[in-house]
Amino acid sequence: MKRRLARKVLSLITAVALVFGLAATAYASNDALTRAEMVGLLVEGAGLADQAAAYAARPSAFRDVAEGSAYEGHINLAYEKGWISGVGNDCFLPDNSATQLQAASVLLRCNGTPAALLKSWPADYSGMAVDSGLTAGVAYNESASVSRAQFQQMLDNAASLAGRPYIGITWKSNAQNYDSFKTVIRAAGGIPVELGQVTSSAVGYGADGAVLPEYLEASGMLKQTYADQIKAKDLSRSNAASVMAAIDGVFFTGGEDISPSLYAVPQAEANNGEEINATRDISDYTLMAYCFANDVPTFAACRGMQMMSIVSGSGFIQDIPNYYEAKGKTYDDTHRMPPDAPNRTYARHDVEILTDKSLWLYDVVAGDTLANVSSWHHQGLAPEMLEGTDLTLVAKTTLDGLDIVEGVEKQGKTFCMGVQFHPENDCANALHNNDPAGALCDVDICLTFFETLVGYAAGKPVIGISWGGDPDDYVDMQDIVRNVGGVVTHLPQITSYDQAVKALERVDGIIVTGGEDINPDLYGEEHSPLLEDNNDYRDLRDTSDYNLIKAAVDTNEPMLAICRGMQMFNVACGGGLIQDLPTYLEKEDAEYKVHRNRPNWARHDIAVEKGSKWLEDIIGGTELANVASWHHQVANPERVGEGLTVVSYGPDEVIEAVEYQANDFSLGVQFHPEADALGGDSAVCDPAIAQNFFAALVQHAK
Repeated sequence: MKRRLARKVLSLITAVALVFGLAATAYASNDALTRAEMVGLLVEGAGLADQAAAYAARPSAFRDVAEGSAYEGHINLAYEKGWISGVGNDCFLPDNSATQLQAASVLLRCNGTPAALLKSWPADYSGMAVDSGLTAGVAYNESASVSRAQFQQMLDNAASLAGRPYIGITWKSNAQNYDSFKTVIRAAGGIPVELGQVTSSAVGYGADGAVLPEYLEASGMLKQTYADQIKAKDLSRSNAASVMAAIDGVFFTGGEDISPSLYAVPQAEANNGEEINATRDISDYTLMAYCFANDVPTFAACRGMQMMSIVSGSGFIQDIPNYYEAKGKTYDDTHRMPPDAPNRTYARHDVEILTDKSLWLYDVVAGDTLANVSSWHHQGLAPEMLEGTDLTLVAKTTLDGLDIVEGVEKQGKTFCMGVQFHPENDCANALHNNDPAGALCDVDICLTFFETLVGYAAGKPVIGISWGGDPDDYVDMQDIVRNVGGVVTHLPQITSYDQAVKALERVDGIIVTGGEDINPDLYGEEHSPLLEDNNDYRDLRDTSDYNLIKAAVDTNEPMLAICRGMQMFNVACGGGLIQDLPTYLEKEDAEYKVHRNRPNWARHDIAVEKGSKWLEDIIGGTELANVASWHHQVANPERVGEGLTVVSYGPDEVIEAVEYQANDFSLGVQFHPEADALGGDSAVCDPAIAQNFFAALVQHAK
């Protein structure tokens, strides 16, 4: 399901930073800026000096900006663009010192910050300046004068913020500090926004915003009559659309127990008297329903995952220890330390990832286990409670023979995933609390949860990696794609052409990876006795890759096919393969090591042929040295697939690259650019060029 960010982002601020950066020595001083100088620097740096001259011929926008004064045109232009406003009485006070808040406000407007997030002056402006990271590196004091050096720092920060998505953090009804969450979201590439309370006309609220007592049971649970109205999901009775204005993605946080009256099959309160907050229940339930209805990229932790499940119609466990006792099983406080535990903090345990079920969680974890997750909950779900919903179970823990749900995905959406644990806690320890030793779960993985949310919220191209092989081998490939601006997902096993077409609707481009030999039945030849990997799994992968490539060619899906992927590309277009290259070349193993040198990569050079549509641009020339190679099959030069153009050869006239030039981007390479694209000691081929193969795919997938 392809999604592009609807909000138009101005790139002007980047140009401003570049221009000012050239004169940093002269510009970055501690001298205070006047309001007129600040506007002048912004307009001049943006390359709008000519326009400013034209605007100088117009009547002054403010009565205290003299006709013909040095900055009249700049101020007129900035005023018309909405970057500045006056101070009242048609005045601008051009000679007054600009404050840090005023500088931040100008940059926020110039950077295209949505007006819906800047409703209240000065609170919204000052809050956004800090929360977005605009004031990072500045000892921010909104009423203090802004120096030239500080303005330069803020300008540089603004350039890095352009185009970042706004990630809402669900409303809290208590005094919890969300600063650590904001740090995590900024580190993941997003701009954090604390969302307002979502309310419903189904109930009444007091002056403090809390649901009035007459709508609640004595336990604090929402009375059933009113819960049923909330469960109707009539968003017209809520302010959810207003709360979500300009928000690109949402992080649902942990918190209190949830009113059992909101369950698909309501229950009486049986949570041992722990806190229930119906006011927050209404806010989170309605917001989750809004995100479902509007396909808002969503990541939910702990209570957030529970709410995701309840809104989807699941069953629910009010108290896990009681659930185990009722089943005659033993529970050991795996998910939450007991109240009397000394130095009570997050419990720690491992989570099993169901790799064959997941669209996103496996891509985040890149393995079948996530160790030492942060856990603090006594409510949850058993897998059977998801039956009848559109949620897919993707992670669990098992204790004394009973499974507890640890991860769910609503796979019909752009991105909608919930986990029962708290990756934000380990991120916060490492990034915000200056306590890396307290981050017992892998911080890189924990941050990837939020990077994935941010990527989908920003509308980054989604790159699908073909099914098959050992997915652990593709961790580097995932990092490469993320490094060049893409979001990664693993594609499911494909069993038919129609399924392949449907799978491609969810992504913007694909990588078809290397692996086993290909069954010669697909290209109409007898089986060589030197074929490797003759097994049922090979045939399953052949079916998957063949249909995926056929569908990608037919639908003009951007594609990078690597090694076996290029071979299948040729086969899918009607071509054939050389089943064993050493035999074909009549070479001994020692001579053949230029193509495969087990257990290491073979290394050799390739040459680009005339007529390349993409390859020459990717490598920046007609030769590429020391590509990584590992294969004994190749495309048959006498049976090149229909529509394919051979654009590169290597040693022994082996075909090293083909292009389907009728499409926007369809490139197959016999070598492995992923082996070098991350650099490091193992890289032999130029890492920047190796990375370009993936950058080209992502660029064409936009």
